[in-house]
Amino acid sequence: MILEIRKSNTFYILFFLAIIYIFFACPSPASALTDVEVNPVNTPEGAVVLIVDGLSAPFIYPELTPHALDGAALEKAMLEFIPELGEESARILEFRAPQTFTEGGHSVLVTGNPDADSELVSFKDATVFDILHKEGYLCIGIMEKGDFGSICAEQDLILRDENNSINNMKIVLEKNEHSPDTSEVQEGLVKVMVKAADKAPEYVRSKETREKYSGYDRWGIETASAVVKYMAANMPGQKYLLTVNVGAVDASGHHRDNYGYIDCIECLDADLPSLYSLCKKNNLAFVLTADHGMGFSKDDSKGGHQSEKFTETDEAQLVPLIVYTQDIESGVVSGKHGQEDFTPTLLGVLDIPDRPRFTEGKQIPLTGHVNLKVKLPEKGSVELMKEGKLIIPLQNDGQFLFLGLEPEKTYTIRAALDSGKSLEEQEKEIFLETDSAIEFMEKGHKDLKNPGYDIDSKNGSEEKSTSAAGFLTETSGSSFGHLAAYILIGLINLAGIAVIAKILKKD
Repeated sequence: MILEIRKSNTFYILFFLAIIYIFFACPSPASALTDVEVNPVNTPEGAVVLIVDGLSAPFIYPELTPHALDGAALEKAMLEFIPELGEESARILEFRAPQTFTEGGHSVLVTGNPDADSELVSFKDATVFDILHKEGYLCIGIMEKGDFGSICAEQDLILRDENNSINNMKIVLEKNEHSPDTSEVQEGLVKVMVKAADKAPEYVRSKETREKYSGYDRWGIETASAVVKYMAANMPGQKYLLTVNVGAVDASGHHRDNYGYIDCIECLDADLPSLYSLCKKNNLAFVLTADHGMGFSKDDSKGGHQSEKFTETDEAQLVPLIVYTQDIESGVVSGKHGQEDFTPTLLGVLDIPDRPRFTEGKQIPLTGHVNLKVKLPEKGSVELMKEGKLIIPLQNDGQFLFLGLEPEKTYTIRAALDSGKSLEEQEKEIFLETDSAIEFMEKGHKDLKNPGYDIDSKNGSEEKSTSAAGFLTETSGSSFGHLAAYILIGLINLAGIAVIAKILKKD
């Protein structure tokens, strides 16, 4: 087992420069968040997301039937736990992967963008992990697959199989320090994960193929259970996202034919109840999904999902999405949905209206309530109204979060700044179908932070652009004051570069 701590010597210098940047670019920063429950909500203490590599929905959903490329109906997995989970959860019937390979599937899941790749994952504020870090969450990973560099870098602590191999399993532990504001990883949690890494080879020692493959997944499930137990006992107030990716189901499809594939699914099904029970006991959301599915040419053949003959099949594209939390409205969710909807849906379950910057997916409403976040350019007050009646006034803050609102209703938000400065709009109206975040701008101020992002104040619809132009900031309408600020920031950055160069030269 290898422990690697990534921490650059220049981190604190860069952080100091960032503070200077913020100071000059935002002379009147908004303060902390004020939140209020308009109606009671039971926000989970965190979430465990289980990504089963290669798990195809037609092989486990009762409404679907898997077929081979030659048209033959294939045998389905005989399950006990997953059907029971589906009865207590929201089960999305059609959840389609736009990219049927591991890197693409994981990239889409964590960014909410159907065209995402590992490079997009590395962008600032591009992932669900970036949003959760800002909310004070720890991000913990246990990943046998899908552990490419930009995903690993988003985790505070991650165990991964460096060799990505059942026959040559090599678990390494990486700890990443994102900023001084990131929640601290306790040494006790590190020890739990080191112990799990050391025990990993025991799970795959069997010479029996079935036990070796099922043991690979069992290690991931039991390690996740150990993490949940530690967090409950030692960090009960700390919210976290635990991402677990198990790889044996995918490997079985590639190497063991369709019968070995469903056998591995059945073994996984038998190992899941303990982890699920821990999530229920500790008020954690439990989410079961996959990065892509698996197709087969004919009965008793080895499978695939990325080659041209498989990539357009339902068996490769349709993956499960089963979501449990105490506030969930259980049952089958119809309609056409895609993996790009995963991140906004997960954030909705966690009562977080913010979204990663390149998200194009839409939140699937699962909880029976919606939330609204209101952002002001500096401290001020807001009033929330429905049907002309005042629901609640809040004041003396820069951000406000209204929890537990009734969906499918039109709300009016009135805002004013404590300083008396004028806003572009004093009042906005929004029809809330899903969680939303709206921002009031100071009069005469152009929003330079979110080019390509637009919120329609009439209907709450959101539009995102990820074209090359969408990544650029337009400055043609800037005032002289803004221009002076940009020049000052540029000079500060040049000075910072000179300082860094000197330090690196000394090193």
